[in-house]
Amino acid sequence: MALITDPDQLEDSAADDGSQEVYINTSTKTIKLVTVGNLSTDGVTLKCLYSFLKEEWRTDPNTKNLAAFPFPMTPITDEQFELVDGWDFVADASRYLIRTGGWAVRNVAGNVTQMWAGVVGLGDIEAGDQLYFQQSASGAATNFQLTGQVNQAVQILRDDDGDGVFAEGSDFDRRSYLKIFVREQAQVYDDSDNTSIGRPALTFQSYGFPISTAVDLNIVESDVNIAANAPYTSIVIRYFDQAFTRDVDSGTGRSFGIVVDVGTHSGVDGSAPGGASVLTTAEGGMTINAYAGGTLRMHEGTDENTTFPIVSNTATTITVTGTLAVGSNMSFTTQRATPVVATLQEIYEKIQYQLRQNSDIDATDQSVTGKTADLLAEFVGSTLKLGTFAPTNPNGGGSGVIIEGFRISDTNDLVFTDNGAAERSYPFVASLTINFGANLVADASAKYWVYFTSLPGGGNDFGESGAVIVDDNDGVDMAGDVSAASSVTLSFNYDGNSQGGRTPGTDATITVVALGLATGQYVRATGTIGRSTSNSVSLTASLERNYSNP
Repeated sequence: MALITDPDQLEDSAADDGSQEVYINTSTKTIKLVTVGNLSTDGVTLKCLYSFLKEEWRTDPNTKNLAAFPFPMTPITDEQFELVDGWDFVADASRYLIRTGGWAVRNVAGNVTQMWAGVVGLGDIEAGDQLYFQQSASGAATNFQLTGQVNQAVQILRDDDGDGVFAEGSDFDRRSYLKIFVREQAQVYDDSDNTSIGRPALTFQSYGFPISTAVDLNIVESDVNIAANAPYTSIVIRYFDQAFTRDVDSGTGRSFGIVVDVGTHSGVDGSAPGGASVLTTAEGGMTINAYAGGTLRMHEGTDENTTFPIVSNTATTITVTGTLAVGSNMSFTTQRATPVVATLQEIYEKIQYQLRQNSDIDATDQSVTGKTADLLAEFVGSTLKLGTFAPTNPNGGGSGVIIEGFRISDTNDLVFTDNGAAERSYPFVASLTINFGANLVADASAKYWVYFTSLPGGGNDFGESGAVIVDDNDGVDMAGDVSAASSVTLSFNYDGNSQGGRTPGTDATITVVALGLATGQYVRATGTIGRSTSNSVSLTASLERNYSNP
C-alpha cells in the first residue's frame, strides 16, 4: 500500500459495515476512514479526502441525498481546511489516517471546537524508529501512531462548547508548544520544535519539522550492560537548584547547573554548616555518599580548592580531618579512595542511555524525565563537549554542564559550557612517560625524581641547593618508587604550572634522575615537557657491581 493522493482510490460505503475506505454518516454528520481496500496505515492526504467528498456530493453514488446537507469541508490552502456546520471525523482512529494537512472543527454556530496541526518530519529516519512528541515543557512524552518518519495530525486545541474558554472539563489550548524527538539506541539524537521552525503559535495547518538521525559511532555497549554493570552504574546526572561552582580555566569559579557525576559525589550546600567540621547538603537534597577514606574538595568560599580527608559520613553530614570554613551555598565534591575509572565514551554512553528513559534521571530530590530532557553532550571528533545545546535545567541551577570524576588523561578532550553559555576547558595537561631500564626495574629500592633543569632567578635549577621538583597536575611532586614497573606516566599542568617563576604555557626543560641500590646505579637524563601527551624520557642505569650493605 501507499499514501493515497488520488480520490479515485476511495469509495464510500452505503452502510457502516467497514466494506469501503470511507463512510459518510449524514445522521451524525461524521466521516469515518477504514483501513480496507486501497487505504492502509499509510493514510490519505487531507486534500485528497476533500476532493473525494466533492465528487461524492456531486454524484451521490449511494443515494444518501448528500446535496441536502451542508458540505463538510471548507478549503483554505492545500494543507489547511475547516470541517464546518457540525461535521467531524467519527474518532481519532480516522483522524490519525489523515496526512499532510491540518484542520479546525466548527460547530453549527460557527465556533471552533477543535484544532489539529499536521506534523510532517523532514529528514532521514529509519523505518523502525519511534518518534514521539511533547506538548508542554513539562508534559509527558507521547508516541506518534507509526514508526519511521512522521506525517500525522496532532490535536492542539479542544473547546467542547466552543466558548473560547479552555479551563473547562477536558478543554485545552496547546498551540504554543510542540516538540518532537527521535532517540534510538546507538543513533544520533535529534529534536525539533515549533519555535525552531519560526512558529511561536501553531494553528490548524501542516508544518514541516526538520528531524533526522544517523548511526552514532560513539555508542558500542548494549542497554543491558549500561543498565547493570560498572562503570556505568556509578555514573549519575544531577540537576541542581543552585549553581555548582568549579575552577576550570582560571582561578575564577565557573558556574554550572548540571553535573555528570562519575562515581564521585557532587553537592550544593544551601545552609551554613552545623559545625566547624560538618557540611550539610540540605539544599542538594541528596543522601551523602562521602566515601570514608576518600577526600572532600571545596569549590567556593574560604576553602576554595582545599582538599580534606574524609573520616566518616552519615545521611546528612560529612566529617573530615581539619576545619571547614565554607559558609553557605557552597559547592563540593567527594572522591572515593579508589576512584571509578570511566572513559569519555562510557560517560557519553551513560548520558545518552539516561536521555531515553521515561523516568526520573535526576540524582537529587528533584525530578527530570530522561526522554524529554534536553541533550547534554556530543562528540566533535575526539572531544566530548558538554552543554553546547543550552539544555534547560527545570530545577533552576543553570544550563551549564560539567563532568566530575573524569580521568586526568581525558582532560584535553573535554569542553564544558557554563551557565553564561561560555565554553570552558581545563588548562592543557601534558603527559610525561619515564621509561626505566631493566636494572632499575629489578631493584626493589629504586627511586626516581623529576627536576626543572632551569628556572628564572637563581639557586633553584637542577644541581643547586634549591632545585625544584616538578609538580604533577594535582600539585604532587613527580618523584617515587620505580616499583618494578617498566615505565610510569605522569601528568603536567602545561598551561597553569608556574613553579619557580616558570612561565605557564611554555615548554619545561627537565632533568630526571634515578637511583637503585642492589642492581641499579645512579642515572640521569634530560628532556622537555612540551604541549603534548607523548613526552618521554628513558633512564637506563648501569648494573650496580659495587654496592654492599652486609
